[in-house]
Amino acid sequence: MGLVKFLSKRLVAIAITISAVLAVGYVLIYISPGTFYSSTNMGQGLSQLQVSDPTLYNQYINSLNSRYGLNHPLIVQVVDYVWHSLSFNFGTSFENPSVPIIHQLASALPISALLAGGAVTLAVVLGVPLGVLAALKRNTLVDSALTTVSMVGQAVPSYVLAVLLVLLFGVWFPGIFPVNGWGTIGEAVLPIVALAAGNVAIVTRYTRGSMVEALRQDYVRTAEAKGVARRRVVLRHALRNSLVALVTVVGPTFAFTVISTLWVEQIFSIPGMGSLLSQAFQDKDVPMSITSVYILSLLVMGMNLVVDMLYRFLDPRVKLE
Repeated sequence: MGLVKFLSKRLVAIAITISAVLAVGYVLIYISPGTFYSSTNMGQGLSQLQVSDPTLYNQYINSLNSRYGLNHPLIVQVVDYVWHSLSFNFGTSFENPSVPIIHQLASALPISALLAGGAVTLAVVLGVPLGVLAALKRNTLVDSALTTVSMVGQAVPSYVLAVLLVLLFGVWFPGIFPVNGWGTIGEAVLPIVALAAGNVAIVTRYTRGSMVEALRQDYVRTAEAKGVARRRVVLRHALRNSLVALVTVVGPTFAFTVISTLWVEQIFSIPGMGSLLSQAFQDKDVPMSITSVYILSLLVMGMNLVVDMLYRFLDPRVKLE
């Protein structure tokens, strides 16, 4: 019963937050310079219609106003858009009105999720052992080296590393890994590496901090005093308790990594969520732009909810309230 109550309250909070994000995003785009009809393809088409037949031009404008609800007051537009978006009825975009937005998202979002999932998985696989090693070698040359590398990795943006990887494997050592396109495992390697580098640094630093704190606890010293093997103390006791703090980082990191694909997908010519969102903002495709922001916001809040649920699984002492 407590779980049901917790989920109900969180889902209501997520719905309210998403509604606010959509409302603010819609209003900001509405009052931004330019009009809803300033995308490249639509602008060219309307210019031709205006020259050839002003009546046809006005009819087309009126049909667009009616189709996208732009003939209503702003408050009505906002309420209608929020209501339809919460039910995942996003309508059609300006640039591709023949294909519903939900269908475009269905083909683009899995690609970005795969890249983000691969990057986070690689970050955990590499970052956890490096963090444990740094904690066990605390205040030594190994610890200092790993900490320095982690700081550098966290400071370099993913799109900068992506450009360097393209330069490395596209110009200096061509043929080892593909530097553009999507569809094979090889084409996913460089984008995942570019997205994972910063995450490896984050996971390493958080794992080190959690392990250092765990190794100072009384239960660890008690286990060592009883003669429990060092390896078992580290892996079964200290590391297991450190995972609770690590989950705090890994969950939101996945959501923000999906957002980071915005730049990486363009560099590697990958048709994912990032490319879709970038093209939508570039063409001032309002329905697609707001929908993409909605999906990314929902992803962030959804991952926070998953993290809270994992807390309860990893640590039975945690109560969902």
